[in-house]
Parts: sequence; C-alpha cells; structure tokens
Amino acid sequence: MGKSVENPKKNIISCRVNDREMQALQDLAKKAGTNISDLMRQSILSMAQGHT
Repeated sequence: MGKSVENPKKNIISCRVNDREMQALQDLAKKAGTNISDLMRQSILSMAQGHT
C-alpha cells in the first residue's frame, strides 16, 4: 500500500524547457526556498486568482 498523504497529486504535467529557462526555474525555486514543482503549483494558483 502507498503512503497516505493529505492532498494526493495524481496528475502529471510535462513541459520541455531550454537550459536558460531551467536555470531560471532553479534560481526562482531556490530564492523562494522551495522546489520547482511547488513553485509551479504556486504560480498556477496565483495566476488563476488574477495575480501577476
């Protein structure tokens, strides 16, 4: 049996980025103290709420 989590994530989004874009994502995630996946989730939610 898999581990039980509060908010399971069952959907996967895949996107290709170039080296410059990957470096920007890594830098932003490090600055925010998080990982790229959480950074992208936060960005999506922020954009959905009308924040830019």
